[in-house]
Amino acid sequence: MLYYEKDGVEDLVTFTAAKKLNALIKYITKKHSHAKTGQHAYFRFQDKDGYIELKFDAPQDEPITGWDIRPHIKPCRLYRCDVNNFGSKEYPLPPSCLISVYGSPDAVPTLHYSIPLEGVAGPVSFYIHRSLRTAPPLTDSTISSSSSNVVHESASVSSTGKASPSATVDVNKVKKVINDVLVSHYADLTSLPMEAVSDLANKLFTLHLVNNAVRGNPSIEKFIDEFKAGLIFQRKLPQVEEHCQKFLNSFIAVSGSYAYAAIALHQDWIEAISNELGFDFNVDIDN
Repeated sequence: MLYYEKDGVEDLVTFTAAKKLNALIKYITKKHSHAKTGQHAYFRFQDKDGYIELKFDAPQDEPITGWDIRPHIKPCRLYRCDVNNFGSKEYPLPPSCLISVYGSPDAVPTLHYSIPLEGVAGPVSFYIHRSLRTAPPLTDSTISSSSSNVVHESASVSSTGKASPSATVDVNKVKKVINDVLVSHYADLTSLPMEAVSDLANKLFTLHLVNNAVRGNPSIEKFIDEFKAGLIFQRKLPQVEEHCQKFLNSFIAVSGSYAYAAIALHQDWIEAISNELGFDFNVDIDN
């Protein structure tokens, strides 16, 4: 699996592998909650006691002019024993290879860099896919489009002393924080007891958060996907808050571990928006 993180002017790309996929996903979502997951692939080791190795000297099919790709360790090898044992008490960290990627201002706009993986039973190549961090010039149309997702409200101060959506609130930034926190809870949410999934599906359907097809074939993964898809279309801050409140209250209504999950997610949403955006997120839950 590849995942991406920003570090100043460069991107950090991490290649990692594990036999216990759920443990790996849980680690990434907890320790690297802001990371963007890239491509993943299933593989088998070529040798019983071997290793897999990323090769950075392969001929490239597409231009890479102006891009600098530097692994933090050479050779970049992940040994089978480490891959198999991650998740146990003695192996708290997954084996990984960290790669710095930097594009100069005059680089080709998009990087599609091939890295073959050796030591696997069949041929596999990963591709690092990055784009230059250049903002398009502002035009009347882009300014108009951007302003449609910015909420202007009267200035006020909440009881906690923080600005409650005052002056200007960028709704897109709010939605990004909400998504980032939700991703960090993904592994815990998808591990909730399956017996109550159908009950939760009915609660969500009643509040129009999922469609009938999802209710008929429910899963926590589908509920999260539907929530995130619906969040995209919320244009004003009160709509975003209502969307989140309905989602949380559906979990609360199921009770038990589902209610505890909602309380934790609610607290983390409130704290993250307060810390990152500086105002109080007005979402109350029925706990």
